[in-house]
Amino acid sequence: MDNTKEWHWFKGGILVSLLSVATYFIFAALADRNYPFGITAGFGFISAKLGVLFQGLEANPVIKRFGEKPDAFIEFFTLIGLIAGGYTAAKATNTFSKENIPAVWEKYYGKNLVKRYIVVLVGSVFLGFGSALSGGCTTGNILQGWAHLSLGSIVAGVSFFASGIITAKIIYLKLGAANDNN
Repeated sequence: MDNTKEWHWFKGGILVSLLSVATYFIFAALADRNYPFGITAGFGFISAKLGVLFQGLEANPVIKRFGEKPDAFIEFFTLIGLIAGGYTAAKATNTFSKENIPAVWEKYYGKNLVKRYIVVLVGSVFLGFGSALSGGCTTGNILQGWAHLSLGSIVAGVSFFASGIITAKIIYLKLGAANDNN
């Protein structure tokens, strides 16, 4: 992949900061409260709408809340916007490519798609558990929580980064210039 078309980290950081401030005020106006940017409630909104398909789920107070509050509806569209924006940016910069098995995974673990999806599923469960434990997703905790100097979000964000580094070291034991002969 051609990395020369990627945005510089500083430019992206400035744009994310501006988005963070803008969404704070937009959510405050639409949801009638100061509400930070995030997408967790968007998944809750989807669950609330699908709750009619599963007996008892729509009566769950947490799921019910996501179906009734405007912030969950707003975050649903934020989720859609993230997907559409990522796709649009990749197409606009000509960096879009379908990838079931990332090159680094294939190099160290082969092309077994089932194994890859099992690892992704297990990792997703841990990520979901961590999100629930920390009171929100990584996006909300890091982008908004850090901007508001929330101690809980700072601890959660540091934990996310540390866990990611440790996990990468465990999964890619052979990774590194000393062991890379290709």
